[in-house]
Amino acid sequence: MDIHELLQKEEKPDQEEGAPAWYVSFADMATLLMATFLMLLSFASMDLKKFHKMAGSVQAALGAPGQSASTGPSATVVLPVSGPAPAAPPSDKETLAIVQSLFQDLGGAAEVVQTEDGVTARLEGQVIFLSGDATVRPQARAVLDRVAALLRKYTFDLYILGHTDPTPIETARFPSNWELSSARASAVLRYLAERGTSPQRLVAVGFADSRPLTPNDTPQGRAKNRRVEFVFKAPENAAAGGFKPAPL
Repeated sequence: MDIHELLQKEEKPDQEEGAPAWYVSFADMATLLMATFLMLLSFASMDLKKFHKMAGSVQAALGAPGQSASTGPSATVVLPVSGPAPAAPPSDKETLAIVQSLFQDLGGAAEVVQTEDGVTARLEGQVIFLSGDATVRPQARAVLDRVAALLRKYTFDLYILGHTDPTPIETARFPSNWELSSARASAVLRYLAERGTSPQRLVAVGFADSRPLTPNDTPQGRAKNRRVEFVFKAPENAAAGGFKPAPL
């Protein structure tokens, strides 16, 4: 090899094998961008019911309170209610005024009284339920939401009492007024629990027509006896073992 060939070989730069280094970085970036757009597209087209189901599963796995796993068409998405811990209930006189304010827009369909059991609100059955039914009416939700807010603020024990008149009922769902009154009280309890009230502070009882307020010999009397009662008690005043029996 002469001197000219040696100089030409030294002047020729070494060739890199394969793709240049910048190309690999560019390909990685393009792949990540494509994956991001695919994820955004999948979120945009995600079925809402599937999203709530997935969110509920995640919250259940994290131990979030207040979530119930349900996949039915009428499933309620229950969100945990955050806020300060409930305070001790005020005095009986203050409690009476507070509970009266909850139901004042119902007029004659609600009555709030102080009894030996606690502050009792009596709502005509038609305010919350249709005749012969135990599904909370949409119009009643605003009233029950106010009750739930009060129970989140104060540590009341709430007794929910379902009452009927003696008119017989016999359906596949409600063989008698005992089942109807119990189902109504339970429906209200469930509604309040789903809106953040501690279930340990709620009691649902059905009395059928065993505790009338007035005689049942007139339509007005029967309408007054068809009612749902809310008894607000301070925890220390709650009767041991539940709601006490009626006096003999």
